[in-house]
Amino acid sequence: MYKKYLKKIIFFFLSRYYLLRFLYFEAQKIKKADIVFFLPYYHTGGAERVHIAILKALQETKCTVIFTHGSATNNFFKEFSQYANIIELNSILNKKDNWINEKLQEIIVKTINTSVSVKSVFGCNTSYYYQIVSKLKDIIIKNDLFHAFEENDDREIDVVSTASIIDNRIVINEVAKRAILKFYGRHQIDSIYNSKIKIIQNGVEIKDSFFQKKSETNFKIGFIGRWSTEKRAYLFLEIASQIKKKFPKVCFIMAGTGMKTNLNKIVASGVEFLGEITDDKVLKELYNELHFVLLPSKYEGFPMVIMESMAQGVIPIATDVGGLCEHIINNKNGVLINDGDEDIIVSDFVDSVGKLISDKEQMVVLSQNAYQYAHTNFQIEKFNDSYKQALFKK
Repeated sequence: MYKKYLKKIIFFFLSRYYLLRFLYFEAQKIKKADIVFFLPYYHTGGAERVHIAILKALQETKCTVIFTHGSATNNFFKEFSQYANIIELNSILNKKDNWINEKLQEIIVKTINTSVSVKSVFGCNTSYYYQIVSKLKDIIIKNDLFHAFEENDDREIDVVSTASIIDNRIVINEVAKRAILKFYGRHQIDSIYNSKIKIIQNGVEIKDSFFQKKSETNFKIGFIGRWSTEKRAYLFLEIASQIKKKFPKVCFIMAGTGMKTNLNKIVASGVEFLGEITDDKVLKELYNELHFVLLPSKYEGFPMVIMESMAQGVIPIATDVGGLCEHIINNKNGVLINDGDEDIIVSDFVDSVGKLISDKEQMVVLSQNAYQYAHTNFQIEKFNDSYKQALFKK
């Protein structure tokens, strides 16, 4: 009983120490910024890589990033720190002490509103931003970004409740834009706010100047992402198992996060696990070796892995979900698989891979088309220019 009481006292004073520290030190990072970002994580992820790219595009601007959640790893912390001042709220936010949470929010709002330099704010994938944004003065430009939506997405309320507040509502493709318009229609949001939705397609740095033909003997197929419900990595394992029965020499690899707990399943399926890859050079070398990248996803926006791999001539084979069909042209620069029954999905993936392995001429055509499409459509320069213009303009 004594230890429990002592623990509460220590926690009480420690939380207030963190709050005071924030007030006198961290708040200065907000006060001196030109733009303040509210983001959830700095661990490995496609969304996080896009957020780093946005900061890089704004590297001549004073940026501060407020991370609202605890990150699983520090993998991208260095990259975020390179382009922005970093603040973490996870050590202060407290589910058991609303007073702390309210005071912290008051400090953040007041600091932004009284700053002479903060001109813009930006939020993505964190509901904390929507608790803040409605309290900021009108002169501050308010932006948000949505990569993709799931069915029955719980962010719908955040979207519709801030339709009149957000100045630039950014999405990465037409699919996400249609989802927001559907939300607006369902909640009778005035159509005047539709024009605030802007599409800024993701981009990647592409430096290669010539197409390199892949090996016609040593086939390598990959899944690069995270083990999650929407990515359905378990289907990749089943696809790998079935293909290896027909083509035993084909090599399968997986790289990404959340996979270690499923390592036994990965190994049992004859797949090599490479762990998380955060080094761009290592990732590029992997893409150079791959013939196909498979995405049997249930939901998608438009993954970075598709853009990066296509730029190296890797053929994407993916379920036709999200914004994939906006760039993958079936049997031209990749293969789209109809979503539906999972057994049929697996069978279609296996058939598609098998046909291309058996038809090397067609495989070279798709590989070259993927390369050319990426070099024409995915260059980072347009992405950079779009964000520079959007985030400081009402």
